[in-house]
Amino acid sequence: MKVLRMLLLAAVVGGPLLALASGFGLFSRRAEDLGTPAVAKALAERAQAMIREDGLEKALAAIAAPPQESELIEGSLYVFAVGLDGTILAHPYDRRSVGRSILGARDFNGVAYGRELVMTARTDRLGWVDYVDVDPVSRKQRRKSTYVLREGDLFVACGYYLK
Repeated sequence: MKVLRMLLLAAVVGGPLLALASGFGLFSRRAEDLGTPAVAKALAERAQAMIREDGLEKALAAIAAPPQESELIEGSLYVFAVGLDGTILAHPYDRRSVGRSILGARDFNGVAYGRELVMTARTDRLGWVDYVDVDPVSRKQRRKSTYVLREGDLFVACGYYLK
């Protein structure tokens, strides 16, 4: 009976406290952190500022840093860098892709998102591209909207996943 009372007390008091702590961001489930447009844009702008302030080599190293060491990854959001010719220059989750072209990349629905990313950077200098991708944290297929921001002969990009 004493154990039952303790469990009931924990449920009554602990549940609201846990919900309150979660609301203030004290507990974070990275797999469920799909991000927002504002965070995606801010991460891309931070990468652009690194290129301008620290130089291309140092910025690409920061973009390619492992997820646990990166300041350009937040939850499921990460920055990657691509040349205007479509060559991937830095990617934190897929190092094997560096040096490969994204021009032929298509999503699960056949959308040529690689070409769209490059064309957005070339023509508009910045903008959003929508496609379906695999969330590297949850490993689920999700709709993604990626912010593209040109800097010289390359662009940095960061996308957030839609629910």
